[in-house]
Amino acid sequence: MIIDQEELTKLCKYLYLKFFDYKDIVLNDIDIKISDSIYINANLNYYGIDTKVQAKVDLRVENDLIVDIDGIAKYGFINLSVNKILKEMIKDYQDIEITDRGVIVLNDFLKSVELKNGHVCIELK
Repeated sequence: MIIDQEELTKLCKYLYLKFFDYKDIVLNDIDIKISDSIYINANLNYYGIDTKVQAKVDLRVENDLIVDIDGIAKYGFINLSVNKILKEMIKDYQDIEITDRGVIVLNDFLKSVELKNGHVCIELK
């Protein structure tokens, strides 16, 4: 399976709706670039305050899907770790664990994930 930047943007918007839409957090826009890593720039309105999120994401499969995230959310004049924000907001999902480095998703289907030629390439088991 091959996912390009446009499809990955749609997937991120879908996941946003699943995890954050019920809160007073509005996703204004999101820009994703795929190269050696996935680079995300997003603008949110978080409880009435404009918030910019910048993150570098790396993916790998080690039995589970590992999503390493290095990112900052600029909330007003405060810089917050994206991982710490996710850890606070995504608590009630048994298949997802948020760590200080990123996200671990329980995996039964993925054999490998790699970034190649501006695409996310996924091999299923």
